[in-house]
Amino acid sequence: MDIKPKFEGLCIEEYKADNISNFYKKASKLNKLLLCFVSGGELDLQINTFPFHIQSSSIIMLLPDTNLAGISCSDDLELSVFYISLDFISSYSFLTVLLASDEIKFNPVMTVESKTRKLIWSTVKLIQDYHSKTKEQSTVESVQYLLYALLELVSKLYLPVIRNNSLLQTRSQDIVEHFFELLNKHGHLERSVLFYSNQLHLSPQYLSSFIKKETGKPIKQWISYRVIKQAKELLKTTPLSIKEISNQLQFVDSSLFCRYFRRCTGITANTYRENYRIKK
Repeated sequence: MDIKPKFEGLCIEEYKADNISNFYKKASKLNKLLLCFVSGGELDLQINTFPFHIQSSSIIMLLPDTNLAGISCSDDLELSVFYISLDFISSYSFLTVLLASDEIKFNPVMTVESKTRKLIWSTVKLIQDYHSKTKEQSTVESVQYLLYALLELVSKLYLPVIRNNSLLQTRSQDIVEHFFELLNKHGHLERSVLFYSNQLHLSPQYLSSFIKKETGKPIKQWISYRVIKQAKELLKTTPLSIKEISNQLQFVDSSLFCRYFRRCTGITANTYRENYRIKK
């Protein structure tokens, strides 16, 4: 039996005119970054109360917590949507800059010029092909590398919509980038807001409100993503017991780790490990 590799941070779906309502239902409920590639037809969509008429060869970047309404399309619509999880996003500083930009929030649609279009769409197709292959034909790593290349291409397209590129070097953006660098390096062990605020020479209260304002998510939620990401890796790739994993992640005891994991994921750590083994 052919088994596909498991891609936790990425889901890819195709939509046409007859199932576009499924996109609206799913996109309205998920707290993820959505990259939408319109390769054919036209789409009308209300994004954050603003109406957009989206033509073929366009990209739509929908940030977490985007409000969608009033969707309709032409009969020849061809839409590919990449649903990308927040913990995946936190690995790439250039994405966190875009997530913190109000300009992207209110200018989510980008028409791609022919010179760049071929490269982007061929990369999209390659990712789709790899993503659909079995374990013998593809790996999670190969898709991640391709997706990284695609995200960097798309990010460069959106940079000009930011009013002034020097904003990328402002103190605000420095704080955002430095926070995520610290989170990627220490987040699996450091769960205290105080640790990050001390490193950034800010008060815990200021950093908490700042991260919420700039990214749309509470700082503790970002920290949880990092902790759970590491916990999942240990559950999937090592034979360590729950107690040993709890110790590695510096929880006071394994019961506290188990409660933390269940609160963040909705399932127990043992259930997650068993589900992964079954899917393998």
